Amino acid sequence: MKAISAVLYFLSQHPAWSFFIILAVFAGLAVLLRRLWLLVPGFLLGIANIFCASFLNAWFLQTWGTPGTAVVIQATQTNSTLNDQYIFEYAVIAKAGGKDVKTGFSSMSAAIWPIRNEILIPPPGQVFVTRYIPGYEENIVIMADESMYGKMRIIASNREAVDRARNQLAASPSNESYQEEYRQALQTFLSDPANRLDSVSIRQFSDALGQLKTAAPAP
Repeated sequence: MKAISAVLYFLSQHPAWSFFIILAVFAGLAVLLRRLWLLVPGFLLGIANIFCASFLNAWFLQTWGTPGTAVVIQATQTNSTLNDQYIFEYAVIAKAGGKDVKTGFSSMSAAIWPIRNEILIPPPGQVFVTRYIPGYEENIVIMADESMYGKMRIIASNREAVDRARNQLAASPSNESYQEEYRQALQTFLSDPANRLDSVSIRQFSDALGQLKTAAPAP
């Protein structure tokens, strides 16, 4: 497991070097076996590694890794961009096996689980949950939904339905269907255990739901 973690760490952290190494391996096989067509899968695998190595690394670590924690101690903006956004380099201190381990990643190479179509890096100074393979602690996966920043992001996403329903009702306070949508949105938010960390919203939404019930006409 340690060797696999080391290989995946190299592939994800050094995509350019990995591309040439993969291509060289397949070129050697093509010459040795006299199968020039092996250059094609070698080239495709090298390209795929650039975009997918961090995903494979994240899956491997979350499946086989040991729980740990880490914190970003510095975020440095680079001159490179991805989708018109600057790529950042992150210096990280990981707590693994009772010791401090210096490591790091970039916006491009960070292993994050669950895999989503967005890059969610923890804010500097905030402890987040990780997984790692003992013996190669430099390679970590960020367990976003188990970390505070990820939990708060989920809560913010859950609030969107309530905010939409509230604004809709504000546009037409006498609309009974809007009132019902708002009531359901409040009840859904309050019944979700994931939202209990946001005590302020829980209190506000509980009060709002109580006001709706008070204002409802008697049957």
